Amino acid sequence: MNEFAKAKVLSALAVVGVLFAIHPLVQDYGEAGFGFFGVVLEFRVIYYLLLVLLGSAVYFFAMDFIADNPLGFAHRMGNHFYAMAMLFPPTFFFVLVAAKAAEGVVWVSDSPVAGEISKIAISILIGAGAILIAHVVSRRMNLRDRFASLDQMSFRAKEHLQRAEELQEAGHHDLVALEAFRSVESALRRALLDGDIHVSSSRPNQLIPVAARAGVIPENLVGVFHELRVARNRAVHASDDFSEADALWFIETTRKMLASIQRVKEDAGAMAEKPGVAA
Repeated sequence: MNEFAKAKVLSALAVVGVLFAIHPLVQDYGEAGFGFFGVVLEFRVIYYLLLVLLGSAVYFFAMDFIADNPLGFAHRMGNHFYAMAMLFPPTFFFVLVAAKAAEGVVWVSDSPVAGEISKIAISILIGAGAILIAHVVSRRMNLRDRFASLDQMSFRAKEHLQRAEELQEAGHHDLVALEAFRSVESALRRALLDGDIHVSSSRPNQLIPVAARAGVIPENLVGVFHELRVARNRAVHASDDFSEADALWFIETTRKMLASIQRVKEDAGAMAEKPGVAA
C-alpha cells in the first residue's frame, strides 16, 4: 500500500474517531432536523450514514492491503466510498438549503406547487452533482494511487538491488539471491501496472508468464528470468551453499534483466510518440 493510500486510511479513521467522540451530542440532539417532501430528515441520519460510508471505505482499503492484486477492485471501491463520505456532509447541507429555498419560493409566489417543483429541481441537481463529483474524485484518487505505486515500486527495485550488493560485500551469498530477485519482481510489477495490466497473483511463477505475454519481458530473455527464479529458490530452500560466484552471477544477471525491462519501456514510449502509432 502506497503512502497516499495510508494517508486516506488514517484520515478516515480520524473522522470515525471524531464521530465516536460526538456520539453523546447525537443522542441528545440527533432527532432535530428539517422537513423534506413530508419527511423529517434528522441530523442523526448524517451521523450514521457518514459512519457507514467511512467504515466501508476502511474495510475495502483493508481488503486491498491484504490482497495480492495492488490497486484492484477492493482499492477502487475504497476510493469510491471515501469520496462519497467526504462529500456527504456538504451534500446534506445543500439539501437543507434546497428545503429552505423552496419555503422562500412558497412565501414569494404564494404557491405550494411552485415550492415543491423548485425543491424537486434543486434536489435533482444537488444529487446529480454530488454523484458526478464523487465519481470524478474517485477516478482522480485512483490515478494518484497508480502514480504513487509506480514510484514506490521503482524505489523498491533500486533498494532491493542495493541491499543485495551490500549483502554480497558482507558475505551473505544466499540472501543476495532473495533481495536481488525482489528487485526483479518489483520492476516487473511496476511495468505491468504502468501498462495497466492487472494480474491475479504476484507469485513469480505466474508473474513472469504474464509479463512475457504483455511484452514487458523480451521473448529471448524469458528463459533467463525463469533461471533467476529457479536460482533464487535454490538459494532459499536448498541445503547446498550458494557460493560467492553464484551471488556475483545473480547480481550481474539481475542488472541485465532490469536494463532489459527499462529498454522495453523506452522502446514502447518511442513507438507511441511516432506519428500514426497508437499509444
